[in-house]
Amino acid sequence: MARIIFDLDGTLVESAPSLTAAANALLAELGREPLSEGTTRTFVGHGVKVLVERVLSHTGGIPGGDSAPHLERFRAIYNADPVTGTEPIAGVPVALAALAAAGHGLGVCTQKPNLPAVAILKALGLMPPVTALTDGDSLAVMKPDPRMLDHAAAQLPEGPVLFVGDSEVDAATAEAAGVPFLLYTEGYRGQPVEALRHAAAFSDFAALPGLVETLLAHACGEVSI
Repeated sequence: MARIIFDLDGTLVESAPSLTAAANALLAELGREPLSEGTTRTFVGHGVKVLVERVLSHTGGIPGGDSAPHLERFRAIYNADPVTGTEPIAGVPVALAALAAAGHGLGVCTQKPNLPAVAILKALGLMPPVTALTDGDSLAVMKPDPRMLDHAAAQLPEGPVLFVGDSEVDAATAEAAGVPFLLYTEGYRGQPVEALRHAAAFSDFAALPGLVETLLAHACGEVSI
């Protein structure tokens, strides 16, 4: 059986609405115009610090040149309610249940801080079957550093590792760790599918269990870390 590690935002959950709401609450306090959800989506994937810096830079710059107080304020706003507006991506609960029933270990590797990551996974009924979590507070590094993926995989029983994600950062993480990457094509990716190195691509989570079994059957000797 495999260890299947997932990205969170844009892969397992649609979180752009809640992140946009928190960003716009921060901007309102600064007297700035709100962002669209589509714009916020382009800022996701590099951690909350980068998200806040991009939000501020896009709307007029970082006040005083120091993002720290605004990062702290964003965290307070978002952590107060990270769940409202966030939903599982279609087919995710059924796919996770099927993978767990087949005996695979499931984990999440996300840049999102621990508090909102756990709140979302539990509130949306994704933890369990997800039992391993590496988040933005777990290590002193972030994706695409392969230690993030190693940390998540180490929490699960031994077996080959697959990484499922939606973005350039996720593809780079899988490549750095030397594991097959399964690309969910409907997430927060900015580049064309063909620009991202992947073992398989899918647009519907109903296809994921079959893709996993196919990859394991044909390349199980090449998918461990």
